[in-house]
Amino acid sequence: MSLVTINKIEQGMVLGEDLKDRDDRFLLPSGTNLTARHIKMLKMWGVIEANIEGIAQEDVEDNAISKIDPATIEMAEKIVRGRFRYSNTDHPAIQVLFRFCTLQKAREMQSDNPKQNAEFHDRSENNVETIELPELKSAKIDFNKLIQRHILKLPTLPMIFSRINKTILKPDSSADEIGRIISKDTSLSARLLKIVNSAFYGFPSRIDSISRAVAIIGTKPLSSLASGVTVVDMFKNVPSDIVNMKSFWKHSIACGVNARLIASYQGIQNTERLFLSGLLHDIGRLVLYNYAPDHSAYALAKVKRTNVMLSKVEYEDLDFDHAEIGGLLLKKWKLPVLIEHAVTYHHSPQKSQYLLEAAIVHLADIMANAAGIGSSGECFVPPLDLDAWECMGLSTNILDLTIKQANHHIEEIFKFFCSNEN
Repeated sequence: MSLVTINKIEQGMVLGEDLKDRDDRFLLPSGTNLTARHIKMLKMWGVIEANIEGIAQEDVEDNAISKIDPATIEMAEKIVRGRFRYSNTDHPAIQVLFRFCTLQKAREMQSDNPKQNAEFHDRSENNVETIELPELKSAKIDFNKLIQRHILKLPTLPMIFSRINKTILKPDSSADEIGRIISKDTSLSARLLKIVNSAFYGFPSRIDSISRAVAIIGTKPLSSLASGVTVVDMFKNVPSDIVNMKSFWKHSIACGVNARLIASYQGIQNTERLFLSGLLHDIGRLVLYNYAPDHSAYALAKVKRTNVMLSKVEYEDLDFDHAEIGGLLLKKWKLPVLIEHAVTYHHSPQKSQYLLEAAIVHLADIMANAAGIGSSGECFVPPLDLDAWECMGLSTNILDLTIKQANHHIEEIFKFFCSNEN
């Protein structure tokens, strides 16, 4: 008997023990011979895994691997191992991600139509890129001067958000009142309605007005989505020779979608705040790319030449990293402290007073990097913080399941959030 993830459970398998949901409510008894109807119900109930008699999860993985040419598997493993060079592949969670990403890469290599947005590269010792480091035109960046010259001068979020927040705080505010405020921005309203009517939300009937969206989704979640759409629009002038913005936002959206799904498994009500935290987790890099292009180009070249993580290069050459810059920017914008902390500490969640939320974004970022969906400049999978993993109390089976669920939505969400991107 072994735990098998829901997407690998098939008709005819037999439950090895009573099945309960996340709230410990009884669902099905031990010995149930699972039918297609059972499996559909389990997915609707949000079941992640089940103990199955007479089968091991390794058997399922071996079956998947057996369908791929061994030489392809070997090459895929080599490429993926290079990306995981700073991760502890002995940890059960990282083992699952490594195995999943190896299979994903092998299938992509074997396919006649390989995935176009994957950022997998061979990062092995024998494939270090021989690239010259550009000359810096100025000395090391002064952190305080960067803040004074640029972050403090960055525009605040539009007045509409101040009005929304003030209205939300009023005890007698209504969905119609908040809906009227948002509806005054027709472009924002149209994009929000497309998002809430997407398959990502899966509402059974169409939501045709902002006031109805507020009533169904909630004021704070819709405000989070509106903030995300606006921030994407604010960063349109980052030098294209430093970063591919479509790739940047795909990575950010992947992190946001992962964070929202993980938050839902944790029973968090306002999952949009985790989506926004994931979406903005690397926003500090855009500040650096935009206002310190020479140092940014140098750092990115150094990463490719030395196979060192970008966040480490930032500390070595700047004495601070993108997460600190991002947190300061969100503080200036007066976004909720929880979101500010999740961004500031997404590489060191144990330092945050909101450990769970920072841990969720930390894991979501690792998963997005592992899957190779877009890139903010980082070439490697960040190491997993053990305290963060323990804090979440997740099953490892949630990892590949979440990535697969996220993959169904990332392109669609990207289209709605980045519809004005060139």
